[in-house]
Formats: sequence, structure tokens, C-alpha cells
Amino acid sequence: AGGPVHAGPLAERLGHGYARPMPRTSSTPVDEAQAPQAKRLTSKGLRTRSAILDAAERQFSERGFEGVSLRQIMDEAGVKMGQLQHYFPTKEDVFVGVLDRRLSQVTADYVAAVDDMESHVEAGQADLRVVVRAVMSVSRAWLSAEDAGLHRYLRMLALSTMSFDQPDYVRSHGQSFQPLNERIIRQLARLYPQADPERTRAAYHLIEANLLSVYANVDSLLARSRITRSPAAIGNLYDHLEDFLVGGIDAVLRQGDLSN
Repeated sequence: AGGPVHAGPLAERLGHGYARPMPRTSSTPVDEAQAPQAKRLTSKGLRTRSAILDAAERQFSERGFEGVSLRQIMDEAGVKMGQLQHYFPTKEDVFVGVLDRRLSQVTADYVAAVDDMESHVEAGQADLRVVVRAVMSVSRAWLSAEDAGLHRYLRMLALSTMSFDQPDYVRSHGQSFQPLNERIIRQLARLYPQADPERTRAAYHLIEANLLSVYANVDSLLARSRITRSPAAIGNLYDHLEDFLVGGIDAVLRQGDLSN
């Protein structure tokens, strides 16, 4: 998953003489009344469905897919099993529902970040840091937001993406970001035309891998340093990660062999 490893309000420190991109971030999830399945639901049905998805998001982000049962989601949501399975017959269906309800929001934020990056390219202001920020900006904003559901979505996405046995529905969700990821990779190739295309693609995946680790472990990373989680703390963490990635990716793409 790209951008949210991809995926908000930004505007912290910058340097480089331009303002940090500010993709849209609403703390409100995608309007569930717009979901195809939800169009036929009453207002009570929409509330029940939303309660189930909220409960599932909490459970999956804490325990991962394998560690959660339908009964745990049922208890957390305060519904009966028949109600839960009316909307989501299987645990996989609930999981997909949780991922999909934020898909248009995270995609829109990632599009804004990539568009901003390309506007700097067209203005001749792009460097590696601009490209790395485009990948990081959505998750930086989402992890800094007050809406804990955004944090849980990223952790849930990370846990499922890093699974050795990645399910098809997780892979399909990630493919939604692929066109945007390819735009990032094209800019890396433009900045390092001498680099082997496969090495350039591998460099992009190194950015993804580091971001997934942050999504899954941000609270423990801060706790180990005895830092209280706050927007400022997330901003500082991302500033350090940005410096690390810029230095590392530059080294990778300047050398002849990724394995060296």
C-alpha cells in the first residue's frame, strides 16, 4: 500500500523554500450512505453497520485479523450475531468493510500529495525530499489527527500488509494505490536516471516498508523513548524518518548494486 504507507493537515517545518503540501484530511470517515450496500439501509441500519465497523476496526487494529472472532466484534459493537451477519456474513467481509470505508478518503489525500509533488516537479523545485514527503504526508497527517479511527486504520493496514500469507482482499485494497505509487517511482527514476529500474522500484518499496513499521509500532516507538504521543511527537518522528529515508534512498540509488 503506497501513500498511506501510504496516506491530512500538514504544515510543520519545511526548509527548501516551499510550503509542505496540505492534502485534505477530514476526521469523518467516508459517508457510509454512499456505499452501494448501504443505499438500501434505514438510518437505524446505517448506525448499526457503522457501530459494527467501528468495533471491528478497534479489534483488528489491536489483535490483527487472526486474533479476532466474529463474537468479539459482536460483543464490542453491542449487537446480536444475526444482526452482524446480516451486514457481514463472514469475518473477511467485516475486514473488507473496514478497509473500504476509508478508501476514498485516503486515496483523495494521496492524490493531493502526489499532485502537489508533480507541481513542484513542473516548477523545477523537486528533489528527493519532495518525493519522499509525498509518500509520507498522508500517514503523517492521519497519525497526528484527533480521530483515533485514522490511527487504527493505518495500524490495521500495516498488520495485514506485512502478513506472510497476505489475503487477496488485502492485496486488492493495496492495488487501489498502485497508479499513484507508479507516479512516485517515475519521479525517483527522473531524479536518478542512471539507476537500474529494478533498483529504483526496490528503493520505493524500502520507503513503504519503513512506513508500515511506523504504522504498526508508533506507540511503542514513542514509549521506548518515554515520549507522550501528540501531534508534535508524531511530527518529530516523521522529521527524523524523512531525513533517514532521504539519506538512505539517495545512497541506494547512487550505488551500482542494491545488495552492496
